[in-house]
Amino acid sequence: MKHRFENHDLMTEACGQFVDITDDVLGVVERSGVREGQVVVYSPHTTCAVLINELEDGFIEDFLELMDELAPREGRSYRHDLHDGEEFPNGHSHVRTALLSSTSQTIPVVDAKPMLGTYQRVFFCELDRARPRKVFIQVTGE
Repeated sequence: MKHRFENHDLMTEACGQFVDITDDVLGVVERSGVREGQVVVYSPHTTCAVLINELEDGFIEDFLELMDELAPREGRSYRHDLHDGEEFPNGHSHVRTALLSSTSQTIPVVDAKPMLGTYQRVFFCELDRARPRKVFIQVTGE
């Protein structure tokens, strides 16, 4: 069995940012030499998500609008925002991550290629604020 693990560092710019990491995933699969297996894309952060969807402005705007309706950044009080008397105003981002429940995605690899649909892209989604982030990409198989 072959195995390859890579840590990819990125710097996000804002809450709701979609970072297209599809090319990173394709590169790791290629470097792995795996022809049949799977690739796991994982975020080790509690306020981020890994999503597979279409790179289309309408979808991204609709998604961000829905997140603002379900877990607004402003105008709502989150208990998480206060810890030991200090303010940490990111309760909305924890709620959004829990709603999405997608810290990782697993994609089959067949004939040395991730089996993504025609319009599918892999996104790292920032649900908090601009900051340094990591995404782990692991390929296993034969």
